[in-house]
Amino acid sequence: MPNPKEVFDNPLEYLDFLKSSDFEGQYFERKEVRVGTTNQINTLKDKIKQGISAFANSNRAGGLLALGIADDGTIKGTQHVDEQTLNGILQAARDLSNHATQLKEIVLPNSDGERLHLLYVPWTPNGICDTFADFPKAWKRVGAQCLALTEQDREQLKRDKRIVDFETAYCCPYNADELDKEVVEEFKSVFLETRDAQYEYSTEAFLLTIGAIKQIEGEKYAFTNAGYLFFASYPRKLFPSAYVRVLRFEVDVEESQNRGGTTFDRDFDGALPKLIRKLKTFFEESAIFRTFIERGNAGRFIEDPEYPHLAVDEAVVNAVIHRDYGLSESIHCIVYRNGFVVKSPGSIPQDVPQHFSLENTVLRSVLRNPKLVEWMRFMKDERGKPLVRALSEGTRRMCEEMERLGLPAPYYQTGRDTFVTLYNRDNNLADRSILHPSYATKSKHETPPEQGSVKKALRSIGERLAKI
Repeated sequence: MPNPKEVFDNPLEYLDFLKSSDFEGQYFERKEVRVGTTNQINTLKDKIKQGISAFANSNRAGGLLALGIADDGTIKGTQHVDEQTLNGILQAARDLSNHATQLKEIVLPNSDGERLHLLYVPWTPNGICDTFADFPKAWKRVGAQCLALTEQDREQLKRDKRIVDFETAYCCPYNADELDKEVVEEFKSVFLETRDAQYEYSTEAFLLTIGAIKQIEGEKYAFTNAGYLFFASYPRKLFPSAYVRVLRFEVDVEESQNRGGTTFDRDFDGALPKLIRKLKTFFEESAIFRTFIERGNAGRFIEDPEYPHLAVDEAVVNAVIHRDYGLSESIHCIVYRNGFVVKSPGSIPQDVPQHFSLENTVLRSVLRNPKLVEWMRFMKDERGKPLVRALSEGTRRMCEEMERLGLPAPYYQTGRDTFVTLYNRDNNLADRSILHPSYATKSKHETPPEQGSVKKALRSIGERLAKI
């Protein structure tokens, strides 16, 4: 599938795509231009506003709105609309803030002057595209729909677009009794050592220096959001969703919609460094995953884990440090018979397809929580290794370790939440080719071709995971 800008720049090359049944979706929409009544004109203008706002707010690859094509793909054109009426329709874009929509008129070849109007809407990186009003309206794109933004959606967009800095924002009055003293002293020791500090710092002076607390008028100190999450002994006091829930179900990933009762259910919480350590220890030492014993080439028995420890660690650690802590859902780590799913609140902040495999998509480092990531790099596991790696390094190692065990590369779905799925050797998808390199993407905005059983498998998995 091409990206919206490619179609806008070379529309005649993609004319069949513009007319195809697979056109409308997350990045593309088309509208027939009916102007028989004032109501039809106003409805069309409203749809244009909704589409522009949704594309600008939701898609890092932007979006394309094609005017003059019916829902079934039939070319109707815009040539029947007089210039004044058409200009009035296109002026709908001026009712919106924070967008840079581009307009193009094309005349179709081998026709009697049939023409289309295309609107390409780039992603708005530092604002919300909404209406000019005392109570502005805005939309988001969800598949082929434009949905009105809720207040929670708007706050999430502000965090995603860094309109507000969640990490450095005021959290609550500082109280030393709420600190996890072990985490503070460990971090302080390593941090000052790496900077060859020559002076002693009080706890408050140190936390103030790194931005974990701030001075507030009328109060001596206050925690920042990042400071409370990282250094407080019980972040759930103010962030009720700051925990990880581990569950196990005796069904396959594809049956998650009807998965029945759990066979394991446990919560993990605490200051984020301790939370990560608890999870790493649990997944390595518990019997939540199986171990396979096979005879090697030399006749000796070899033990292979159900999933590589490194791949599990990376999936879980990335969820803890990259999730959106402004959302009210917790992280879920769900063990199924044929897969391990990590559900993390918030979308991936990179420009990636909604569905992709790490086999053909590189996750480059774009940090939602840069301060948490920076601080976590000073913390070590029980073997003295950093708790976190650079994102591109960690995901690359995940692929290598999964491949070493003959397993498919990690599979991602991103939207309001992000799902990472590790499939084990029991994976019995109807069509394993959804993870095959022959479906590698050709550009950073493309998604793998979805045809036949592949398309059904992707849709089925996405629908079921979204309901977890």
